Amino acid sequence: MMLFYTNSTRHIAEKTKIRKGRFILKRLSDNEIYVRVEEDVENKEVVLLASFQSSAENFLELVFFLDALKRLKAKVSLVVAYFGYARQDRVVKKGEALSAAVISNIISAYGPKTVCIIDMHSERAREFLEFKNKLPLELFVPFFKDRKNLVVVAPDYGAREKAKMFSRMLNAPVAFLAKKREESKVKIVEIKDHVKGKDVVIVDDIIDTGATLVRAVNFLKKKGCKDVYIAATHGIFSDDAIEKLEGSIINKIYVTDTILQKRRSKKIEVIPISGFIERLVKNMGNNMEMADEKYIKHCSLCKKKIRKPFFYKGRVFCSNSCRDAFIKKEGS
Repeated sequence: MMLFYTNSTRHIAEKTKIRKGRFILKRLSDNEIYVRVEEDVENKEVVLLASFQSSAENFLELVFFLDALKRLKAKVSLVVAYFGYARQDRVVKKGEALSAAVISNIISAYGPKTVCIIDMHSERAREFLEFKNKLPLELFVPFFKDRKNLVVVAPDYGAREKAKMFSRMLNAPVAFLAKKREESKVKIVEIKDHVKGKDVVIVDDIIDTGATLVRAVNFLKKKGCKDVYIAATHGIFSDDAIEKLEGSIINKIYVTDTILQKRRSKKIEVIPISGFIERLVKNMGNNMEMADEKYIKHCSLCKKKIRKPFFYKGRVFCSNSCRDAFIKKEGS
């Protein structure tokens, strides 16, 4: 398979041994983005590796590549290292744009054969886009596999299944934090399963401002845990996040380079994602699935395995009837 990539994933693509396709990606004199594919890709399997975080131009590069490859009649598999706007997956206030749906609809319009996303934040986005969620948990295992006094912690409801999977990989117990949102702030209100006298590793998909993470760590310390580690796929580190985390009681933070890390910290270790991407692409060519292709979701009401998800307030259900029954039960 031939690999094409946007500027936001150049640092990943160049570390892989996958054959790179020839293309031009540049800025014109008026600063407009220009994309041209210089390969004969008609009816051929190709992979487009992209990532789109804060700058909207990252997404434009992805769209222009999709358009160019579609016009050349290539069979495109899209791999998204970081899927931006995934947290805007619901309308909270009247008049808001449903940004995750907008992004998903644009991608879908170009009809990629497969869409694989590295640690997608939103399961709700499956309502807008069909994709495979690839979890790079295996990359974090070497840093924790020899720790005998370890508890894996899910920082919120959405991270529970991921934490369970990681705990199985490490043969370690798992604990769950519960959050309560009060106006614009998030408060940690409880932990299920004790962490007293234990080292803990909090497993999450994104570190953004770091504020909620620091509150979670302080909460765990008050509950008597010892050392605290973080394993997160995407390191955004916006605003003063790095300074905030450096001043915290966290022992070590592990993130991958799905987002290029330009700022460095002694407390943060960056793990290359390129090997994981390379294995993913090779398995695509062999029609194989990654071992951690998708963790199984169970209905929040009846506990059955879910094939098509239905969502309500961050919970997932196997059918409309289960969702409606839960809403009715919650209101009673």
